[in-house]
Amino acid sequence: MRKGFIFIGVILFGLSTKASAELAWQQCESIQDTGFLPYVEYPEESEVDVKANDAQLVENGISVFTGDVVVRRGGQELQADRATYNQISGDITAQGNIQIRDSEIILNAQQAEWALSSDEGKLIDADYRLRESHARGSAKTVYRQGIEKTLLKDTTYTTCDVGDNAWLLESSSINLDHVSDVGVARNVKIRLAGVPVFYTPYLSFPLSDQRKSGFLIPSLGSSDETGMDIQTPYYWNISPDKDATFTPRLMSERGLMLNTEFRYLYDRHKGKMDAGILFDDQLKNDGDILNPNYKEDRKHFSLQHTGYFSSRWNTTIDYNYVSDDHYLEDFGSNLSLASTTHLNRQISVGYTADNWNFTGRLQGYQTLVDIDKPYQRLPQLLFRASFPDQLMGLTYGMTAEYVDFDHDDDIAGQRIDLEPSISLPWSSVAAFITPRIALRHTRYDLTDNVTTGIDKMPTRTAAVVSLDSGLFFERAMSLGQGSYIQTLEPRAFYLYIPERDQDDIPVFDSSLRTFSMGQLFAYDRFSGSDRLGDANQLSIALTSRVIDQQTGRESFRVSLGQIQYFRDRDVTLNNTAKETDSSSDMVAEIAASLAKQWTVRAEMQWDPHQSRSNMSSVRLQYRGNDGRLLNFSHRYRRDNVTDLEGLEQIDISARLPINKQWRIVGRWYRSLKESQTLETLAGIEYDSCCWATRLVVRDYVNNAFDDDGNLAILFQIELKGLGNFGQKTDALLEKSILGYDSDF
Repeated sequence: MRKGFIFIGVILFGLSTKASAELAWQQCESIQDTGFLPYVEYPEESEVDVKANDAQLVENGISVFTGDVVVRRGGQELQADRATYNQISGDITAQGNIQIRDSEIILNAQQAEWALSSDEGKLIDADYRLRESHARGSAKTVYRQGIEKTLLKDTTYTTCDVGDNAWLLESSSINLDHVSDVGVARNVKIRLAGVPVFYTPYLSFPLSDQRKSGFLIPSLGSSDETGMDIQTPYYWNISPDKDATFTPRLMSERGLMLNTEFRYLYDRHKGKMDAGILFDDQLKNDGDILNPNYKEDRKHFSLQHTGYFSSRWNTTIDYNYVSDDHYLEDFGSNLSLASTTHLNRQISVGYTADNWNFTGRLQGYQTLVDIDKPYQRLPQLLFRASFPDQLMGLTYGMTAEYVDFDHDDDIAGQRIDLEPSISLPWSSVAAFITPRIALRHTRYDLTDNVTTGIDKMPTRTAAVVSLDSGLFFERAMSLGQGSYIQTLEPRAFYLYIPERDQDDIPVFDSSLRTFSMGQLFAYDRFSGSDRLGDANQLSIALTSRVIDQQTGRESFRVSLGQIQYFRDRDVTLNNTAKETDSSSDMVAEIAASLAKQWTVRAEMQWDPHQSRSNMSSVRLQYRGNDGRLLNFSHRYRRDNVTDLEGLEQIDISARLPINKQWRIVGRWYRSLKESQTLETLAGIEYDSCCWATRLVVRDYVNNAFDDDGNLAILFQIELKGLGNFGQKTDALLEKSILGYDSDF
């Protein structure tokens, strides 16, 4: 069975047509960007200038030149030992040590015939160099048929240094159509270190960046989830504003999957549709677990659309579907995708004016795990407005929302939430102060699954009063050879909201916000509108920055803040105990550039009452000029701090150059709380002037509670100027290693 897969992979590999041209030429030594002439616009309008050691005028305007012959016309030049020039027709015949060059190509040959007027000619035994792709090669004959076509016979092509044929493409003939920007090669053979490894009788390729229909580079890989995995995309350039990609995916353990991606891009609309189907899943056992989708067709579909009816009207569609709960876990490529619990389904229409905006939305979800299904919004209407610089400098604000919540099992109904506000902002170079008052009114009309004795039309009205203020101090300072500005920025934010009984109000979309530095200055500790937190509190924070006077770059920033409570907080979610602490956790943030290559970012939430950390995060990164990269991060969240479960994770990743060509990459991502390694990744990269390769071995789990790991081996090789072959690894490494640059 596996031999059959290898045979099919080789056949599909031979149909590949699209190549990558992103190259790293700094390692090339003998292929230099020298010898090319400057670009000249309209060279056909320039006069012909001929120089030689000896010149003879024969007859009928024919001249014979010998000895160091140089013929120049605009940005073109011909050099030869001997040349015959017909002044009337513009034809040139040359022999001996011929070189023809311009701004893009240098040709060396032993014999040439060229018509300057029509740009037609013939070269015998030619070698060439291309400036843009830094490529070189040879051709037995080159036929130039004006500006439209070029025909090459017995041709070679490579991007390697002279004397280094690590890879070489050979073709019996190449026909270049410069009008349609398409090249066709016949009897193509690729050699690696002189050994033929690939042959195809026909190969079509684009001559420019213009898109062209055809098979793309196939990818090959292997993992425990899929077995041997071969994907061969076909790209269809439908029109300048539409294209599609069809990708057959053959998995030895599961069978044949067909994926399709359709994209469109108009002046006012753009979007993408993605669909796929796996016919008759052949995997019976997934490790020690019976595959619940064995012998079933498995499908997915998604649509993302953005449209603009005018400069103010817009619409978005985000629809996602999978046929079963395990689809993303089995076919997703990363931990975050495999851990998705809900798929969004939403359509919205919006209008944006100068001082207000409106959004109408229909939203639902597909739930993939056995947890409570979120409410559907059918519909949701949002209105927001802000009118600054009104009478006496006042700012008027308005937020309004109408939602019809729908649910099969829980209480459902409608909610109207209104919050008009008025504020008087004042600021100067050294200070600011903003008093604000708002009135929050929320009304419900509960219709479905309402428990007997519950008020079906509860309401809530409360004032929201706040005073935000801050100062800004700065001083000049010197550190070493540098001149800096140090700032001191104290800020105080007072918030008052009276307590309102909200026990009869259902919880449709509210949750407790994650406590952070930004939460110190929020008007509500709850998200959504079902809970309005009572407050009589003062937030105090202090920030200091160190800024480079020459570059304006922030070299160091530290912030520290805390909320002082003047009364207990009675409003909670799900009738839990009220909060009685006199102060909140202390929040600290630090961001620093320790040196040119080193940066550190850290956050911490400290509980002064229990003398313990509730949450913390620290990340240290080193980025060297030679591509060296090192990341260290640690995340911690104690249990029962938020609605989320506690965690403690460590993540170490690196990209380390061994020498100019060799690099190693790796990642170790572990959950310390569950004593479970989430991902281990190790790889090695080689990068030379004309080819590069990457081998990556990845062992990972789909979530922190999954005992069965997945092993994947990914191999990629790039023949620079020709294409990438094998399993794509750059996207995986960019997600796994922070700051990773996929360019070889």
